[in-house]
Amino acid sequence: MLREGALPGAVFTRVAASHLRVGTFQYFAARGDTDGIRTLADYAIARHYPEAAQAKQPYRALLDGVIARQARLVAQWVLLGFVHGVMNTDNTSISGETIDYGPCAFMEAYDPATVFSSIDHYGRYAYGNQHRAMHWNLARLAEALLPVLEREAENQEAAVAAANESLAAFAPQFEAARAAGLRRKLGLFVEREGDAALAEDLLARMAANQADFTLTFRLLCDAAAGDDGVRALFADPGAYDAWAVAWRRALRPCAR
Repeated sequence: MLREGALPGAVFTRVAASHLRVGTFQYFAARGDTDGIRTLADYAIARHYPEAAQAKQPYRALLDGVIARQARLVAQWVLLGFVHGVMNTDNTSISGETIDYGPCAFMEAYDPATVFSSIDHYGRYAYGNQHRAMHWNLARLAEALLPVLEREAENQEAAVAAANESLAAFAPQFEAARAAGLRRKLGLFVEREGDAALAEDLLARMAANQADFTLTFRLLCDAAAGDDGVRALFADPGAYDAWAVAWRRALRPCAR
């Protein structure tokens, strides 16, 4: 492979439901090709969101479907410590799959500011900013779809209001998926008040003590059985000890 210089190369094959991206819609929108946008949206509905075809407003249903899938996808990323390298609109799939992630990695020491792209000098795609970047990308999809949304809504003002309403659903869906995942990672299988605060407290202590993201949650399994080796991952093991008191208290009702 030749880039700045000769480098070892390999063949990397991606398998995905399709390679339709937000950027694909932007391409037609930039050309003012409303017929092209409609054809592309119809194809996306038929291939990825067939249920939207039965909706009263199929293009609004398409937008809602993409938003819901992306909210769940980004929640899965952060729950695994995955950091996307260059999460621009051309690397955001309509199908809700992880493709074209460029330079990426799974975070070791927990730090929301972690980046793994040499071009991301300001942390736009940092681990802790991924949901914000995705929301921005989805706003660009909504903009590209406005001509067909307007046809459904009968006027531009109503179309813009509908798009904004759909976009407003992203954050709650992302937070709900993330919170549910964190509860599972803590072994809290019965949702109760205080679960979110307990999870956020652990993450704050992990960040302050350079605790490994994956190993911390993995070793909590051992801790639940009485082996607190996880405390050694914290620069100050006492930070884990103080948190573990509340965690064990939260685990008791789940065990009954």
